[in-house]
Parts: sequence; structure tokens; C-alpha cells
Amino acid sequence: MLPRIGKIESGRVQINGAPVEDNFFLHNEGFELLEKSAKISKKDFERVALREPEIAVFGIGFLGKIKIDDAVLAAAKKQKIAVHVLPSEAAIKKFQDFARRGKKVVAHIHVGE
Repeated sequence: MLPRIGKIESGRVQINGAPVEDNFFLHNEGFELLEKSAKISKKDFERVALREPEIAVFGIGFLGKIKIDDAVLAAAKKQKIAVHVLPSEAAIKKFQDFARRGKKVVAHIHVGE
């Protein structure tokens, strides 16, 4: 079931009525909590690729401070996965838009700055 997103603010996002303060992974069937990290790595992309998405959205923090390894973008291109890199609030909204339009989309979201 598509996760229900409520209030979105730096450090906390409401998902399915509960506050989430950790980084998280959204997909068409729900969400998963992730460990906090300072970058999005190829290992993170491997989790994304397991869902075989058409589109991957990366939320790089509410102030856009999280870095993405070049290997992530190269792997996405090789697998023909469209990539959107946005500040986290915009990334969540982009994920919702794609999901509501029936796209096979995933999002890796950093909750912090």
C-alpha cells in the first residue's frame, strides 16, 4: 500500500500517522527505515535497484547537503532508471506525484539537513 505522508519538516516526517525521524526508503508498497549517513552510496542504490523501478528519487536533506556518489548515477544510467535529485521535501512530493500516476517509483529520503 502506498505510504500516507502527512506533515513534512526538517528532522521529522509523518508516515502513516507516525512520526519518522530516521532516513527512510519509500516504495509503492510502503516504506522502510534506513540508517543515518552523510551520503548516498552505491550500496544504497543497490537497495533501490532491488525494486526494479522506472524512477528513483533521492532526497538529499532539507537543505540539500547530502552528497550522492557518482557510482549511483552511473549505475542508474546503466540500468535505465530515471533519477531525480531534490531537497527532501520536494523529493517526497515528487515521489507521491509519480506513485499516484501509477509509475514504479522509489525514493531514498534523508530526514536531516
